[in-house]
Amino acid sequence: MRPRLSSFERAWADAALCTFFPAPPRSVLAHGIDEMGPGQFIDDILMETPIEPSIGLRLALWIIALAPLFTIRRFATIAGIEHDDRVRVLERLLASRIYAVRQLVLGFKAMGALLYSQSKRLRTQMNTPKAPVVRLRMKGEAHADAAQ
Repeated sequence: MRPRLSSFERAWADAALCTFFPAPPRSVLAHGIDEMGPGQFIDDILMETPIEPSIGLRLALWIIALAPLFTIRRFATIAGIEHDDRVRVLERLLASRIYAVRQLVLGFKAMGALLYSQSKRLRTQMNTPKAPVVRLRMKGEAHADAAQ
């Protein structure tokens, strides 16, 4: 039996995933991932997956959590800094020169995307066109207003 995430690890997961998938007004989508329980989702994933992937996911969480110490020189975890600072930290991790760091963080984000894509409201919003379809002219075709 593997240990479940502690409360501070869940807070880290919530902070990181809410930065990747923010709520309005920072996003044009209907809601952020925060209302979907991202920390609990990561905890459930860790309990269901084989040991190797669960170690990698937990390692990614710890890298993200402690990254403010190394990326922006702040003595805080990812949950203890403001949203704009979290964005900077995650951008730097995703641009890291170290391949394993980039891929672990990207994998963590992908796990959040699996949760976020379960929202029926978001899928409906993303599949509903907002503007009417505009007909494009082919090369050499006259403009409708030019004929008048």
